[in-house]
Amino acid sequence: MPAPVYVIGHKNPDSDSICSAVGYATLLQLEGNRHAVPARQGVLRRETAFILQRFGVPSPALVTDVRPRVADVMTAPATCVHMDDSLYEAGQLLQSRGIRVLPVVDDECRLQGVLGVEDFARTFLADLDANHLDHVPLDLGNVVRILSGTVLVDVPGRVLSDRVMVGAMQVDSMVKQIEPDILLVMGDREDAQRAAIDVGVGALVVTGAHPVNDAIIELARERKVTVISVPHHTYATVRLIHLSAAVKHIMRTEVPTCGPDDLVDDVRDILRSGKARSLVVIDHERRVVGIVSRSNLLHPVRRQLFLVDHNERGQAVAGIEQAEVLGVIDHHRVADFQTNYPPFMRLEPLGSTSTIVAKLFAESGIAMPEAIAGVLLSGILADTLLFRGPTTTPEDRRVATVLAGRAGVDMHELGTCILVLASDVSDRSAAQLLTSDFKDLSTDGSQFGIGVFETTNDSDVLARREELLLEMARLRERGYTSVMFAIIDIMRERTTLLVQGNEEAVADALGAELVDGHTIHIKGILSRKKQLVPQLGAITRRIEGG
Repeated sequence: MPAPVYVIGHKNPDSDSICSAVGYATLLQLEGNRHAVPARQGVLRRETAFILQRFGVPSPALVTDVRPRVADVMTAPATCVHMDDSLYEAGQLLQSRGIRVLPVVDDECRLQGVLGVEDFARTFLADLDANHLDHVPLDLGNVVRILSGTVLVDVPGRVLSDRVMVGAMQVDSMVKQIEPDILLVMGDREDAQRAAIDVGVGALVVTGAHPVNDAIIELARERKVTVISVPHHTYATVRLIHLSAAVKHIMRTEVPTCGPDDLVDDVRDILRSGKARSLVVIDHERRVVGIVSRSNLLHPVRRQLFLVDHNERGQAVAGIEQAEVLGVIDHHRVADFQTNYPPFMRLEPLGSTSTIVAKLFAESGIAMPEAIAGVLLSGILADTLLFRGPTTTPEDRRVATVLAGRAGVDMHELGTCILVLASDVSDRSAAQLLTSDFKDLSTDGSQFGIGVFETTNDSDVLARREELLLEMARLRERGYTSVMFAIIDIMRERTTLLVQGNEEAVADALGAELVDGHTIHIKGILSRKKQLVPQLGAITRRIEGG
């Protein structure tokens, strides 16, 4: 099954990140990329979950790491052998498939062991011991199948000893050699057949497809001796009987394994170390799902991605350096992002990435599903704060109007509902408030963390100021030059910026007054993208200048 092509937004995803991922993945699918899948890096916000539920759209897949996994490179399905299958059948599989190892499974496809070419060699060498040459773990079902035999007398439940002999001598001599319950291979001599039955052998294998006398068959029934007629000559028959032994008798039970979600890098280290030539891939119930060997790792595998609503390394999904970025759809600055090959790029200075995705839909000439129109409209309303945000453009308003008509919804009613849900902080911890829309930003060697929370009533959030500052101080211990948290009151159009670390430099760069050591009041709705990010370099210079 081809790997998915993820359309994924930034860490701590907001509604625009999720909505644009859903919208663009849908467009790719309609354009013929059937493997495009919307994805997310974190939990859905309350208002985002409402949007998806309102328009009947499933939540995007949670993807937190795009480094190659075993499932991306393994050979699947694996060629397996059942533990009760014969060595002959297993050997044919190894030879015909050109492979060196077979996972051994039970009826539920659960791993029981492994069988390889070296196990056949080990068994062959063990058979060089003359004292063990006639000992074979017998399974009559396998014997009949491997020998293409015809059962002339069937004795259900008869237990055989694991010993095979050939009756190729005078009758008197043979009777002295054979034992009860063994499997005896012989030709068409009736006197020898009768004598063997009288001794009580467990099974009689008659070679060369010779007919067996009715009297012999009747005697065998009376004495409960299985009789099998086979087409092969005696030597071939004996060799095939040895190969009729069940796989379980020689398989190795200590099997190196891995899971389909294990990292390719980790598996590569194991295979390079020489601890194993291959690993059996099993699921959580030990069912075999594939096999991975050194040859599977010869060609590098890269997950394919489209990035939406971001283009910064610090906001990208873990492992992106090992992925192939096919495209970027964004409305932010161009940051420290690199690709190995030229991707499709669509960056516009608009209030929402969802606006760009809607425009791409229109340019494609593909009819937009009504549900996707509602989702993209919601992304625009959320990111522009119902057109109150400072990054809102006339193009956002125009596109939103078109989408509202397509979705058949009232923009103001929908936007108000989204913003009210986003404002509810009753069940959120200080850490959740701070990190729900938090971005790492690097400038001139300094690392900044900036969180934003938009609300229709800032008093509920500001009542937890001390709690938030304490959480910001903990967060700053990770190495941030400064941690900032913007509390934006949408209805009153005002912003309170809490700062932890280099507070005076931040206030000075913003041309604002610092209150209570950590607080800056700003008239209007502050934009992280337009007002804070451009000042990070100035903040760094003020810190360095003392």
